[in-house]
Amino acid sequence: MKNLSIYIVILVSSLMLTSCDEYLTLESPDKPTTDQIWVSYDAAEKYVLSAYTYLTTTGWRYHEYYYLPQNFRGDDMFPEGGTTAWSYLGRIVGFNNTAADGVPAYMWNNWYRGVKLANDVIANVPSLEVLSQEERDQLVAEARFLRGVYFLNLQMNFHGIILPINVASSTAELQLPISPRETVYEQIEDDLAFAASHLPESWDEANWGRATSSAANAFLGKAYLYNKKNQEAIDVFTKISGHNLVSGSEYRSLFDGTNEQNSEIIFSRGYSEEQLDILYLYHQLGVAMAPGDFYGGWNMASISDYYMSQLEPGDIRKEASVLESGETFDGELVNFEDPGFKMSIKYVESLSAISTTRSVADLILMRYADVLLMEAEAYYELGEGEKALQNVNEVRNRAGLDDVSLTGEALRDEIRKQRMIELVGEGVRFYDLVRWGVTKEQLTTAQQPYAKNFEDKHMYFPIPLEEVQRNPMVEATPGF
Repeated sequence: MKNLSIYIVILVSSLMLTSCDEYLTLESPDKPTTDQIWVSYDAAEKYVLSAYTYLTTTGWRYHEYYYLPQNFRGDDMFPEGGTTAWSYLGRIVGFNNTAADGVPAYMWNNWYRGVKLANDVIANVPSLEVLSQEERDQLVAEARFLRGVYFLNLQMNFHGIILPINVASSTAELQLPISPRETVYEQIEDDLAFAASHLPESWDEANWGRATSSAANAFLGKAYLYNKKNQEAIDVFTKISGHNLVSGSEYRSLFDGTNEQNSEIIFSRGYSEEQLDILYLYHQLGVAMAPGDFYGGWNMASISDYYMSQLEPGDIRKEASVLESGETFDGELVNFEDPGFKMSIKYVESLSAISTTRSVADLILMRYADVLLMEAEAYYELGEGEKALQNVNEVRNRAGLDDVSLTGEALRDEIRKQRMIELVGEGVRFYDLVRWGVTKEQLTTAQQPYAKNFEDKHMYFPIPLEEVQRNPMVEATPGF
């Protein structure tokens, strides 16, 4: 990831000066002129790498503006006082948010900034005669992968989205209406399918973290699954190559920074140690997830009792994902003031990550276990229970659990349970509940503290008020 990370380090310093209303009109991230960008492979490649920037963010912005809305609204992790004490965060997790809230607006603006950078590449690279056709296809494919992922993120989170797929030459061209859901998915599928056909199967070590054909197929399969195209999802999931589950003995290393370039990770984001002191280039999930009496933790959230009740004896994922009082972590016996507190330790590599408020473990955006369980779900929906069961048991066996032999709704429920247990803290569960149509039911069953506030409108965020105010083609989302 070295080359990718170094360029983004330079980029982030300039992005800090970018205002929110420039998310689609920004000429370029660090203000190079057009004749400096579209002149060579190296220059164009740097611009492509800049388009990765908005997949995540750094410092406190990550856990508040990405991790919190993606993880603290389900039945597996519950918000604690370190979240609810801040009204702008409490409204999000308490299902009292409005269109004026800044957290969803931040997500909206940043993902559209990523779209804008990708559009620049897609529009300009094909005409670069100094590049070979293979080089042009690869750079455009990388940009279309990123645009497809940004659009998918937006579609998963908002009641409606706009689809800017061209470089605007005027303000009027930026003022687009909300696109129909099917049109959005068609664009996502088209972008990711192109990417899958033109991206390499792998990169060298220096370019670890860049999109591959398998990453494109994984996100394409996810888009198909969300759009209830189960056969299409299976067709692309089976094209993924070069990836498998790491062994049970290596499971914890997926999240503690000791084995980041492994066969299970399909797509991840992170920074190497050499960039950490240049800017605020790290996330703070260590200190954010710790209770206040433990190395100055911020007490943002805890693992729910419901999640714990679904674990089976001997499941190795418990020790890798959850820390309880009376257990040992990083060589130290832990005693929380609240003996019932259950700390999420995914992406918490050490006690130092808590005490220094700096976690550096790569953030996983797609891994093979997720693919296996998405594929199992698609098989189940098509009536191919045996194939679904094979995938489920592969995930169970890696976790140290025996095979199960299930059919019908019992198999469906096991697939859903395994997704919760396997992917807790990875930004998956709330969106699963939404697409299954069981959010209110599950929040109530799990005794989520704000379940009573949840209404169907809360499955998605409203279109941000600032977008409505700057774009006359967009109307406010009803009910907010």
